[in-house]
Amino acid sequence: MSAKPTRNKTTAKKPAAKKASKKAVVDGMAKGSRVSSRELEDRVQATVEKGARTITVKAMGQHGIGGRIWPRDEKVKITVEGTSGQRLGSMGFEGTEILVKGSASDDTGWINCGAEITVLGNVTNGAHNAAAQGKLYVAGGGGARCDTMTKHNPRFDPPESWYLRDVGDSFAEFKAGGISVVCGHNPRNPENVLGYRPCVGMVGGAIYFRGPHQGYSERDAKLLELTPQDWDWLTSNMKTFLKKIKRPDLLGELTENIGQWSKIVSFTPAEKAERARARKPMAEFRTGSWEESVGSGGIFGPFIKHDRTPLPYVTTGENRRLKPIWVNDKYLPPCAYSCPTRIPSHKRATMIRQGRIKEALEMVLEYSPLPATVCGEVCPNLCMTACTRGRVDRPLNIKEYGRAALELKAPKPASSTGNTIGVIGAGPAGLSAAWQLALKGHTVNLYESTDKMGGKIEMAIPRDRLPQEVLHKELSRFKELGVTLYLDKKVDKKAFGAIKKDNDFVVVACGAHEARMIPFKGSKEVLPGIEFLKQMNFGDKGEVPDLKGQRVVVIGAGNVGMDVALQAWNSGAQSVTAIDVQEPAAFGVEMEMARDRGTKVLWPKFTESYDKKNKKLKFKDGSSIDADLVIMSIGEIPILDFLPESIHTERGWIKVTERYQSTDQSVYAIGDAVRPGLITHAIGQGRIVADILHAQLSHFDYIPEPEMQIPYDRVRKEYYDLCRTNVFSPKEEATVCMSCGSCRDCHLCEETCYEGAISRVEHPGDDGGGGYEYIVDADKCIGCGFCAAICPCGVWEMQENI
Repeated sequence: MSAKPTRNKTTAKKPAAKKASKKAVVDGMAKGSRVSSRELEDRVQATVEKGARTITVKAMGQHGIGGRIWPRDEKVKITVEGTSGQRLGSMGFEGTEILVKGSASDDTGWINCGAEITVLGNVTNGAHNAAAQGKLYVAGGGGARCDTMTKHNPRFDPPESWYLRDVGDSFAEFKAGGISVVCGHNPRNPENVLGYRPCVGMVGGAIYFRGPHQGYSERDAKLLELTPQDWDWLTSNMKTFLKKIKRPDLLGELTENIGQWSKIVSFTPAEKAERARARKPMAEFRTGSWEESVGSGGIFGPFIKHDRTPLPYVTTGENRRLKPIWVNDKYLPPCAYSCPTRIPSHKRATMIRQGRIKEALEMVLEYSPLPATVCGEVCPNLCMTACTRGRVDRPLNIKEYGRAALELKAPKPASSTGNTIGVIGAGPAGLSAAWQLALKGHTVNLYESTDKMGGKIEMAIPRDRLPQEVLHKELSRFKELGVTLYLDKKVDKKAFGAIKKDNDFVVVACGAHEARMIPFKGSKEVLPGIEFLKQMNFGDKGEVPDLKGQRVVVIGAGNVGMDVALQAWNSGAQSVTAIDVQEPAAFGVEMEMARDRGTKVLWPKFTESYDKKNKKLKFKDGSSIDADLVIMSIGEIPILDFLPESIHTERGWIKVTERYQSTDQSVYAIGDAVRPGLITHAIGQGRIVADILHAQLSHFDYIPEPEMQIPYDRVRKEYYDLCRTNVFSPKEEATVCMSCGSCRDCHLCEETCYEGAISRVEHPGDDGGGGYEYIVDADKCIGCGFCAAICPCGVWEMQENI
């Protein structure tokens, strides 16, 4: 979009208010005859040029009404009466508002560039086709191929299409961006609000819909439940939509229950590549699909009496149907795969079994600067939940491995590279990025707006869950590593510009510290959860809430909500109840500790109002609960007012690529500044972005780590002893680790091979160490699969011999 035209002095002296108030009527008839579409458009353009800003068009089926009106200082509002033709609002620009008193024909909003179009009836085929900006509000339904080829220029807000009823066939075909909302109110087809074959070729954007559907292109898109952030956006913008189409009476019905809504998004390129790799094996296709349709042996099966293969039953070399491949470390074990930080606990166990205990414990510092704090105390330990050993008796005690790292000293960093990186925010994401970059030899400047390191770990986690001496001990390692720390450094736009100028790259890891609040009657009397937690940890005695004898209600039953509940108990609360609109997201130690103290959890509950005077929190289902204090903990959003306009945001978070690069090529963003997540997500993202920046600064290609988890059924549980003690011992835990996907060097494959086709080969290293591998002699191997069947760790697999 071009900049606004420069006005001369004479024009500038004219009052803008007079221009905005001028009204005009453009008639589609002249001297008893219908004027052409071109002539009608010329009349509208001329009327705008003369200063009219509120225009009524009496249409007689003319095409392209309201399009291509160049941006001006005031909005141009066009009301269409009569019959609108095709391409209404085509190439409409920002600042143009179009209201159609009735229905509209094909291609309404075609190539919309920013206009706001409201249709108080239905739209037919191709509505918002190829739209790049602007909004389309439809009080009825849409025809076929609506929202096809929509796109999104990241410099502007995405285009939005809202349909009150339903849409026709081939909806969102080749959709590449933008947001579509199909409300499913009084649909023309009650069994299918999305029409036949929606989302074919979809590569971007999102679709929110309410009501049943009869399938979509599962090759291109996936169906999701709405997140709290989705619901917040949808309910907030629903008010605007219903007001535009003059149906505010429907707000309660359409926002009553998040469970009535679904969301469709496209697969990412990485997800599509993974799905392509996971194609059905030929043998499975033959028996499950081909022979099921045409019969055993194919269409000529009943007539073939001879042996169907010229090969003998037992063969070697190129004639083998299958061949064994040693795929050591091709797959991640469930523990490392489930850990967002990707800590390889299985390798730690291998080192301990080899007698390298100190080296094994120190290895964790290559992945996280806070193993005792996070792994040992506050992490929900997703690794242990996923551990294969837990399917035998109990999972590997990775939590204690984390605690055992407390006394470790910082590793020695690599030689200086001469490069400098600025990291904004000393929370878990920023600390992780700074740590990893410093280890690689880069100079790191770490800027923190408060007087303490740690971010929410320091400020918001209850002291019951995190002993401060553990956190402070681990934070002291940063001084050992040589990270330059700037505390009390409030970053504004000017400071950000200076940081960007003084560093080769900037990593924004400012976290999310502004509470998300849902507006309702009395919501101003509700205390934000993040502020409550900060008061509990840092407030003076006069500032810390005294809740003795009070009934506390927490809106939001996630992990942070459980921390709020725990702190409320610590302040003397008489009772604590957590409510949520959906099944509580809290899990692990947070939920366990809160419930042990007596916290009740109620769901689904949608808040209607809070009467502080009468101490009642009322819900939309007509019920209520006594509440002396209400605390809202439904998440936080980052404060990003220091960013320049060149760095784009989306729904309150910094927009980044899959490699965490913002729209400014020298600025990256991670952690809660990008999306909400666990502490381990933030630490993992810090490590990844450090690897990416190191690759760029060192001029080599960044290669992502493998992302495939070994299937549980590949690991042979029957080989492992069930006898274990209850006292933690690194050596014992290493022994019971099942080494999923990583060779244990047990020689079972070598001993089992009857043909003697498998042998172990040493690979000496330059430092006197080295490794090994198991290799297969193709001239001896008959492809029997005994090696893959007996391997305890699942590191052998049979592949087609093609």
